[in-house]
Amino acid sequence: MPVFNNADLTRQMIESIRANSFQLWELLAVDDGSDQVTVSVLNQMSCIDPRIQIIHRNRLPKGAQTCRNIGLELAKGKYIIFFDNDDYVLPHCLETRVSEMESNQLLDFMVFPSGVISQNVFDDKAGEFVYGNPIYSDDINAFARRLLPFVVWNNIYRTQSLRDAGIIWDEQLLSLQDADFNLQTLLKGLKYGYSRNRADIGYRIDSSNGSISKRIASKAHQKSTIYAIEKFYQLYHHSKGHKYDGALFFGVLFLYNRIMSNGIDADFAHSMIQVVKRHSPIFGVLFLLAVKSTLLLQVFLPRKIARQIPMSLHLVDYRIRIQHKIKKIRKLRVE
Repeated sequence: MPVFNNADLTRQMIESIRANSFQLWELLAVDDGSDQVTVSVLNQMSCIDPRIQIIHRNRLPKGAQTCRNIGLELAKGKYIIFFDNDDYVLPHCLETRVSEMESNQLLDFMVFPSGVISQNVFDDKAGEFVYGNPIYSDDINAFARRLLPFVVWNNIYRTQSLRDAGIIWDEQLLSLQDADFNLQTLLKGLKYGYSRNRADIGYRIDSSNGSISKRIASKAHQKSTIYAIEKFYQLYHHSKGHKYDGALFFGVLFLYNRIMSNGIDADFAHSMIQVVKRHSPIFGVLFLLAVKSTLLLQVFLPRKIARQIPMSLHLVDYRIRIQHKIKKIRKLRVE
């Protein structure tokens, strides 16, 4: 569990782990340079419970991805779960995950459903930020489109499976690290399955921790985003050829719309176009036309509207897919 500030939420998260019915665990809390209040909380918790180990990141780069790799290197358990310090796990989480892995010896990892937590209230109703449900016929396609069938904390892994496959966190990525890690597991052929158990973790949607999802539009993340898009194309092409080029293009459009929500950064947009053109020329041309149309429309219209008009088909398609996701999850919960 990487830790960076947010002392109160960190304490709540650790307490939720300690409250689990399954007790044979070790928690590697890898501190990323937190404030003194948070460090004090970590020290207090480790004094209360010797299963909690406090590790201070001792190498660069700074970031959760480095902390997770340090934890992965030091983990001694048969299974490993990557948690965030601002989430919340339910009391049955660890026991259910370990039990199902023990019953499915041929699987390298399993995916468990999640809910959300807001104002310290857990909600497992279907929604846009609920993950870990078997609703897609092709998870690799869904990841390419940025629809995210599951997030890393939905999963429990056999530690040896990750090590045997050489799967680690890419420390060059400032964002999209989770997608990269998941793609490695899928494209390297790790065997996995979905649990039909009830939700066991809450993704906090009101955290003040300054999550990556809130910083992705910053200048500091632009170089990393270009690197990530390039890497995703390479991963897919190496493993699947050009089968998923259309899905990857929709994924790039998702990132483009999200990053450019406050206006078009022409240089950054051009860099994104060049990556797409290099790997998929037809989609690169379509992307170029959309960006040029936006830049022209900005002369006459507000920036947001100018961006949305050329992207209208993509935006509508994405919202429809999210609504289908929610309906499918609701149907699964009823069955």
